[in-house]
Amino acid sequence: MVSEAFIIDKQPLAGGKFSTWLFLLAENGFRISLKYVPRAIYITLLSAITAPFRIIEEKKYKAKIMKQEPQPIFIIGHFRSGTTYLHYLMSHDANMSYVSTFETMVPSNFLFFSQFFKKLLSSSLPETRPMDSVRMAPDYPYEEEYGVANLSPYSFYHGWYFPKKMREYFDKYVLFKDKKIAEKWKQVYSYLLKKVVYKEGKERILLKNPPNTARIKELIDLYPDAKFIHIYRNPYEVFFSTKKLYEGIMPLFALQNYDMEEIEENIFYFYKAMYEKFFKEQHLIKEENYIEIKYENFIKSPLKTLEEIYRTLDMPGFEDSKNRFKNYIARQKNYKPRNYKISKEYKERIYEHWKVTIDKWGY
Repeated sequence: MVSEAFIIDKQPLAGGKFSTWLFLLAENGFRISLKYVPRAIYITLLSAITAPFRIIEEKKYKAKIMKQEPQPIFIIGHFRSGTTYLHYLMSHDANMSYVSTFETMVPSNFLFFSQFFKKLLSSSLPETRPMDSVRMAPDYPYEEEYGVANLSPYSFYHGWYFPKKMREYFDKYVLFKDKKIAEKWKQVYSYLLKKVVYKEGKERILLKNPPNTARIKELIDLYPDAKFIHIYRNPYEVFFSTKKLYEGIMPLFALQNYDMEEIEENIFYFYKAMYEKFFKEQHLIKEENYIEIKYENFIKSPLKTLEEIYRTLDMPGFEDSKNRFKNYIARQKNYKPRNYKISKEYKERIYEHWKVTIDKWGY
């Protein structure tokens, strides 16, 4: 097995803006753990070399981008709650845009000289996601949060690179305790969506981003008529699956030494804080624009659940895409979610922290 210190080319930040990288370095006091210095050098070189292309792209396309009017459909829910499967499935509706892996990893370089950057990304992408073995490819749907992180400092995902500030980044960029930062985030987020809509030529855009679960107010400010699909899953399983997520991504992304026990405590905090804010803001969504689905029901009957989503949200396109949905579901029939053996001690800890959702959803 290759030591994580020698894994240097799996860095999403390498596709980001050089100015964002410099800001993050300065904000973290240029504290990079010694064994991760090669990663920092790799990010520095790639983000600096590609900077001129970003400048050209922005000057060439910005005026056209700003005229776009996205019509978002947000898939929300905590990490590891089934959001990815739903995202991949709904992306087979040809009437929608979605943010691709390519567009999130090089959000400033996917219009100008795009084929070169797509080849560059393809060579560094793992074949499957480290947390669940779901296939990855440049044109597959992905979380736009990575795009926000590569365009700006205003992303919780920077905590994966700089784990010493992980909780601080969550408070700043998910909970938005500073409202001035929320306004800056909205500008970046809106620009990214407009840019993708411009490229794809479809105003209806499908989005999946777990941190958005706690950003309902900010999203409604931007898109008052947006549609929301909230998916929830057994919190006991979510905990262990989320822990596995961090165990998969931290060895690939971290630029500082990290403590998995501390990250475990963060998982408890993030989930609870995310849902506290969601429950406070949920009422801001128009009733006709919201549907909530249970992961366990969705997995048993994905096509039936999908039909219910389209009907409840009054969205066109289900019948046109029905055969594509069926084909994708058939290809996933052999995928088995991991079963977790939960000790009494862990069950008590999880319940202590996440009692509200466990009781609310009947787990």
